Amino acid sequence: MAHLLHHPFKPWIPWLYVLVFIPVIAVNVLLVRLALSSNTGLVTEHAFDTGQSYNSVIAAGARQAELGWQSAVDIEPAARPESPHRVTFGVAMSDSASQPLHGLTISGRIVSPVDPQPDVAVTLVETGEGHYRGSVSLPRAGQWELQLLASGGTGQYAIVQRLSAP
Repeated sequence: MAHLLHHPFKPWIPWLYVLVFIPVIAVNVLLVRLALSSNTGLVTEHAFDTGQSYNSVIAAGARQAELGWQSAVDIEPAARPESPHRVTFGVAMSDSASQPLHGLTISGRIVSPVDPQPDVAVTLVETGEGHYRGSVSLPRAGQWELQLLASGGTGQYAIVQRLSAP
């Protein structure tokens, strides 16, 4: 019984608890350093101002609903050897009575929702009967978001559509 009271490791037991936590602390310090030096996740430079202007976004959506315009987006891959990530898309625009809308100006951009790629400008041309077409070569394959604004004499209509480039 006396030999249990004078165990050779007994003085080291408190230090073993400290040694167990050293790798945990080291890993936590490494993860904090990586988090601070990597992507911040910030999408816009003025996030607070963008958030404060959300009421104007809601009002624009209400104005768009009052127009009664409708759109149908058709997206097709159109890869070529010189541009493997080419995409062709068409938009059919009609009013609340399902009559084609002529003479609109439709332009916008294609943005990458997953990484900070540069935006690609897009302008569609009218091909007749309320149909508009455009094509663009994207810098890489993957998920993209088509953001268009159709402007006419009576208002504006925003179109947002996800697309996948080959």
